[in-house]
Amino acid sequence: MTERINTVMLKKLIDGQTCASCRICCEYDDSDVWDAPGFTQEEWDRAKIADRFGWSKRGELYYLDMKKDKDGLYHCPCLSENGCILGDKKPFRCALWPLYVVRNGGGLYFAVSDVCPQVYPMDDERILSGISHVAPMIREAVKRDPSLVEELHENYRILADINEVG
Repeated sequence: MTERINTVMLKKLIDGQTCASCRICCEYDDSDVWDAPGFTQEEWDRAKIADRFGWSKRGELYYLDMKKDKDGLYHCPCLSENGCILGDKKPFRCALWPLYVVRNGGGLYFAVSDVCPQVYPMDDERILSGISHVAPMIREAVKRDPSLVEELHENYRILADINEVG
């Protein structure tokens, strides 16, 4: 499901070459390393990477260990020269990025991260149009596993209530 969300959603928003050459979604600095995605138990079991990388469990989620390089960046260990080694086994948060499902007040909303140089500048209507066909799958995923919902962060722009899209 996560690869379908990622592939279908992003093709409607940006071309695959632009996305693949950027890789900003898989790199972090000290200001945003907190945003590195965690894996739910189901995603962790499906990815079968526990013996390949260092990791830790915090709360309900599994996180891959990332070491800072000489340039001060942390890189996801799943990122190779050819892209993500996880393919269709990416965690939900990776498949959805640069979008998030966030909690704001009593509701759930789609939001976009200002870190993505391609999607963030788009107007809300264009982004929402690009995800409307996968919105039902996203709603079902967060209903099944509420740990997929993020807290609203200052560098996210709220787009719309998740129940009003698609």
